[in-house]
Amino acid sequence: MLGVCLERVKAWSTVSLVAGLAALVGAVGGASAQSDWDKVVAEAKKDGKVVVYNGTNFKIVRKLGDAFQKQYGIAVEVLDGRASEIRERIRTEQTAGRFIGDVSYTGATSGALQAADGALQPHGGLPLGKTLAEPLVDDGMFLPASAGNFALLVNTNLVKEDIKSWRELEDPKWAGKILSDDPRALGAGQVWFEVTYRTLGRGFHEKIAAHKPVISRVFAESNRRIARGEFPIYLPFNVSEYQSLKGLPIKVVIPQEGVPYVPFGSSLLKGAPHPNAGRLFMNFLLEPDQQVLFALEGFRPAAKDMGPRIPEDIRPLTQAKGMGTTEPGKTQTYLDLAKEIYK
Repeated sequence: MLGVCLERVKAWSTVSLVAGLAALVGAVGGASAQSDWDKVVAEAKKDGKVVVYNGTNFKIVRKLGDAFQKQYGIAVEVLDGRASEIRERIRTEQTAGRFIGDVSYTGATSGALQAADGALQPHGGLPLGKTLAEPLVDDGMFLPASAGNFALLVNTNLVKEDIKSWRELEDPKWAGKILSDDPRALGAGQVWFEVTYRTLGRGFHEKIAAHKPVISRVFAESNRRIARGEFPIYLPFNVSEYQSLKGLPIKVVIPQEGVPYVPFGSSLLKGAPHPNAGRLFMNFLLEPDQQVLFALEGFRPAAKDMGPRIPEDIRPLTQAKGMGTTEPGKTQTYLDLAKEIYK
């Protein structure tokens, strides 16, 4: 009996020793990681500034730049432009050996194209890089900070019923009554087309095309046309535009299947002259206060567990179920399909 007890004591001692060592290693590792990040912050302040190329044209990037400068005392220069323009600028500068930009802020598809161009470098470990909510992921090059959701916009004076599904738009009663962003060109319409083609099938789009939707490429004006009652329905509606329409006779509809979305985020440019400031800015975008700011602007926060911090009136819009996003490398295939269907 005594022998058995001694064996148990030895076993418990071994377990306790292993657990204690594991805890010690974890504590040391955590302290080391914090020390390494403290060095990045110190070096970032020595950099003195960070240059951000904003390929989304979203005003929130400048707001975030101002907040970053206030918090860290590091100047932020933001250059706005279309994704294609920014991509070409980066390519031209890097080919000439003129490395000016530090961070590229753009959509995931454009980020993948930049990576394929060789315009990016790995951003290394970032403390908040592991806080992303599924299905968003950090691939080491592109770090999601938010996502844009694409839903339906209806005029409440013209649409009295509750639309619950994308498939309800197949009904012939909507013929001639749909305003649509162009699915045959890069932009919201193409994202909507690709995701719904993949999930709802070609037949869905053939029925929508048979309605002869009016196609536009000016989404801001399209939103207003719905509010004015020119059309009952607009698709796809960029949820980040909701705040500018509050008080007008409109309603944002989140179909039960979910919404197409596009991840937006940052990457560290190759040869960045202020790499530590760039990394610090990328990590900053995932801080809780900045994630709430994204939500207030109508974007889906990329970090986990942000729902309770988002105001109730926009929570369903920014936390809507994701239906899917675009697949890098397949864009042209879907553009060709859209041109075939929406003649």
